[in-house]
Amino acid sequence: MSPFPSLVTEVAHRCRSAGGRAWLVGGGVRDHLLGREVHDWDLEVYGIPEPALERLLAKIGPVNAVGRSFGVYKIRKGTTELDVSLPRRDSKVGPGHRGIGVAGDPFMEPKEATRRRDLTINAILWDPLTSEYVDPWNGKVDIERKILKAVDSKTFLEDPLRALRVIQFTARLDFDVHPSLSALCAEAALHELPAERILGEWSKLLLLGVRPSRGIQLAVETGIWRTLFPDWEADPRALCDPLDRFATEVRKEVSPEGRQLALALVVLMHGQSQFSIERALTRLGIHRWAGFPCRDKVLTALKAWNIPLNTDTDLRRASVDAELGLLLRAKQILGQNAAPAQRAAELGVEWAAPEPLLKGRDLTGWGVPPGKAMGQLLGLVYAMQLEGAVASPAEAQTAAQRLLQEAAG
Repeated sequence: MSPFPSLVTEVAHRCRSAGGRAWLVGGGVRDHLLGREVHDWDLEVYGIPEPALERLLAKIGPVNAVGRSFGVYKIRKGTTELDVSLPRRDSKVGPGHRGIGVAGDPFMEPKEATRRRDLTINAILWDPLTSEYVDPWNGKVDIERKILKAVDSKTFLEDPLRALRVIQFTARLDFDVHPSLSALCAEAALHELPAERILGEWSKLLLLGVRPSRGIQLAVETGIWRTLFPDWEADPRALCDPLDRFATEVRKEVSPEGRQLALALVVLMHGQSQFSIERALTRLGIHRWAGFPCRDKVLTALKAWNIPLNTDTDLRRASVDAELGLLLRAKQILGQNAAPAQRAAELGVEWAAPEPLLKGRDLTGWGVPPGKAMGQLLGLVYAMQLEGAVASPAEAQTAAQRLLQEAAG
C-alpha cells in the first residue's frame, strides 16, 4: 500500500508525461524515513515552467495559487489537499522571518534548490514513482545518527525563526544538535521576530515534543531563553523532568489542544512572580489558542496556586475563579498531592464551577423582580451551595424562601 495519497502519484505521473519530474520534499519525507505517520505531503516539480504547471494541475482538480509569483499552489481532489511548488531560491531582503525574497526556478539543480532549506533532515527529495532519493546534504545519515545539522551555515541565520525551529525539532524528534548548529542558534536575531511566530514554534515544543526538556536545555545553553524571557526568575531547567512527564503521561489525557497548551504553561510558569508571568505571556503573544482562552486560564490557575484545597468547600469555591483541572494536574506533574485532583473530578468541578441550583426564573415565579435584590439572593444561596449546605434544587429553593422570610421580617 502506498504511504502517500493517490493524488501524489497522479500529479507525479502527469508531470513526467509533461517532461518534468515531481519530488516529495520536506517534513513528509523526513517523517516517512523516521517511520512516523505523515499527515501532509509536499511536491516540488522540476522542469516545468510556472504557467504550464498551473495548467497541468488545473486538469486534476481545483487549484489555489497561494504564491503564483514564485510558483506555490494548493490542489484539492476529493478530501485530499496537496501543496505543489517549483524549486525556489531565497535571498535576504529585509529583517525577520518575512524578510526573505523568494523566486521560483523550475530548472534549478536539486542541490541548489535544497540549499534553501534549514536542516539536512528536511532537505531530502523522494521520487514517488521510482522511490529514488536525492540527498545532497546527507540528511538520511543524520536521521540515522539522530542529529540536527544546518544545510548551509552561511545562510541559516537569514531567517532567525530557524533557531526556534531547532529548539522544537530537538524536542519533537529527540535528536541531538550538532555543536556548530547550536552556535548558529545562539547568534539568531530573535528580536526581529513577531510574537506569533515565536508562539508558533514554542507551541510545537510543548504540544508535540516527546522530550520538551531537550528544547528547554538548548534554549538555556544558547542564551535564547534569556533573550526571549529576560525577566525569568529561576533556572527553567529545573522544570525539564516535569515537562517530560507532561508530554509522556498527561498531555494526551487533556483536551482540547488549547487546554493542553495552558497546562504546559502553568507547569512552566508556576513559582514565577505575577510580573514575570505577564511579561512571558505577552512575549509569546498568547491570548486564545484554537478558540480556548489560554492566557486567562493560565493566569487564574497560577493566581490560585497557593489557595488551600483541603476540603470539598475549598475545591468548590476555587473552581469559581480557576480551572482546577489545570491547577491540580500541574501540581500532580510536579509531584504534589494527587488527592485533591481526584476529589475535584468526583465533585464535578475539575473543569468548571458547579452549576447554580437556584435560578433567577425560580425567584421570578415567587414575585421577586430582576435586579439587585435578586442578584444578592442568588449569590447567598450559591455561596451555601459551594459550602455544601444545599445539595439539590429543592434544598436551594427552601433556603431562598427562608432568606426571603427573614428579610421580610
